[in-house]
Amino acid sequence: MAETTLQPPYYEEQPPPRELEWDLETGLRHIEQSDPLFTEEKFKDQAMDNFFKIQGAWADRDLSTVKHLLTEEMFGFLQEDVEKMRRDGLINRLQNMAVREVNLTEAWQESGQDYLTVRIYATLLDYTVNDQTGEVVSGSKVEPVKFEEYWTFTRPVGNNPWQLSAINQAE
Repeated sequence: MAETTLQPPYYEEQPPPRELEWDLETGLRHIEQSDPLFTEEKFKDQAMDNFFKIQGAWADRDLSTVKHLLTEEMFGFLQEDVEKMRRDGLINRLQNMAVREVNLTEAWQESGQDYLTVRIYATLLDYTVNDQTGEVVSGSKVEPVKFEEYWTFTRPVGNNPWQLSAINQAE
């Protein structure tokens, strides 16, 4: 994303996948074994829905509507930035968002948790305005930006709700 949007990297301390489980197929097989209702397509759809909901809450500077979609640590990271934007009198506008691709990149289980990382490739108008004057202070209202991010979701092993635990920019 552009410089103002969600300001990655955001991540909580989480165990890295064991070397064997860096293999996406192996990780997915383990998740499917403990949750027979899990499918890649359903997860990718859910990840994209959560992406739009979280981005909308970010732009509204009100994360309360998506708190259940975030781990406690992620909520804390994002909430700090929302509060800073409020103090600074700024609103980050995200418009004409179009997700081009959502691909699973990593899947693993560790310490009783499932982890799935998706690569999100999207375009949008991303700009920040002064909340008193409406003046654009960064970004552009007319030039769309492309971005690529990796969002990692976690949950207790089994058929449990997923929560966002990390956001990283593509390198």
